[in-house]
Amino acid sequence: MKGFLRDMHWSECLLVLLVFIICLTGACLLPMDQCPDELGRQLLSNWMHRTGKLPTGDEAETLLMPSSAEYAISPLTHPPVRSIGAWGFSYALRPYLSSMAGACFMKVVSFLTASGDALLTASRMGSVLAVSLTCFFCLRLGHLLFRKRISAILMAVIVCFLPQVLFLGMYQNNDALTLCAVSMLLYFFIRGNRDRWSVRSCAGMGGGFSLGLLSYYSVYGWLLIFGFLCVLSVLLNREDPRRMRTFLRMTVWIAGICLLLAGWFFIRNAVLHGGDFLGIASEAASRARLTEQGVQVGPYNCPREQGISLTEFFTRRDREFTRMTFRSFICVFGYMDIYLPDVRYGIYYAFFLLAIVLYAAVFVRKKKSREDWMLCLLMAASGVITLFLTCWGSYMRDYQPQGRYIITLIIPIAFMLAWGLDPISPELDPPAKEKCRTLHPGIILTIAYLLMSLWAFTEMVPRLLS
Repeated sequence: MKGFLRDMHWSECLLVLLVFIICLTGACLLPMDQCPDELGRQLLSNWMHRTGKLPTGDEAETLLMPSSAEYAISPLTHPPVRSIGAWGFSYALRPYLSSMAGACFMKVVSFLTASGDALLTASRMGSVLAVSLTCFFCLRLGHLLFRKRISAILMAVIVCFLPQVLFLGMYQNNDALTLCAVSMLLYFFIRGNRDRWSVRSCAGMGGGFSLGLLSYYSVYGWLLIFGFLCVLSVLLNREDPRRMRTFLRMTVWIAGICLLLAGWFFIRNAVLHGGDFLGIASEAASRARLTEQGVQVGPYNCPREQGISLTEFFTRRDREFTRMTFRSFICVFGYMDIYLPDVRYGIYYAFFLLAIVLYAAVFVRKKKSREDWMLCLLMAASGVITLFLTCWGSYMRDYQPQGRYIITLIIPIAFMLAWGLDPISPELDPPAKEKCRTLHPGIILTIAYLLMSLWAFTEMVPRLLS
């Protein structure tokens, strides 16, 4: 197999650089009060930057309370326009890799300047790099899956130029990390399946699993399916006479790297919080403790406790869970209050429907390999689990119809369109005697999608920065 970077075409390098520049520009210009959840996550970055320690979740400065809003903003920018909700717990109870990355970049920048704007930009560099790496791994994945270079470029463009993805790359959040983790896992899964799980592929899968574990719970469905298919890819490979030895090597490497890179957080959580390694019970305990102390803690907006049935949950116009979730999957900026015109969402829906129909048509007609079946299972199962988790969380716990919780679904959508288009696309560089006389569908769709993204940003950004 060629080197990891050696066969990158100049156009692919330019695409990754373009994504990085766009996200970095947004990170420099975007006000903090326009970014969902960033104010709360900044509490952890500021605390770690100031103390040089990891939080336990019991520090008053890291609690999500209105009184903490000034602390979150004061070291960085002007007083906040919005305040933190009185949720009564700390994000330190959940995986907080984005805040750790923010604190590290802030520490480096603080040696050069004490500017609040510079520190704010530094705290967002984790998201900037995560979306840029997502673009890189989508391109590398395309090299493995597709015969045409334009198909790999198309897949990367669909993923990274979705307006909501670019927006996630501009401020501190965990959702950008989930995208990076899934793209990284997909790449190393295909590599591992083809090279009989070499040490490099196992190490890459271990890194991807670790990144996913430390990002956000919404990606855990992907991790479950990836784990299942890793085992399946080895045990069903009859061409490998040493399947059990390969299985043991893969398991030891992936599990060992996950324990080393991500296990520390869950072990630490379990030790600090009486075995609660996920931190969910500790959140409830923190809220209850503050309530006993007479602190007014805001209640969760839980449809189940309000007596709303599942049918009402998905169909009631005043809640609009489905509509709001899928629109914010495409493009809703600010605090879920800056929308595109309705017709613009319809164009994106039509684009995604084309991807599904084209994939289904090619899949039915094509002679399918074991890898094709595994990828189909991976995309379908992970998509269903991801949707289930966001619906379950909003109905059973806290009503949050936000597309960033299902943002990883853009990867299977992009894969389906590029995979379905690849067999019917002409070569970009045909032999001199066989010049392509037809318009290239991959180029047309790539340009159309880029123009759609540019169209959205020219309308949304002035409203976002005003």
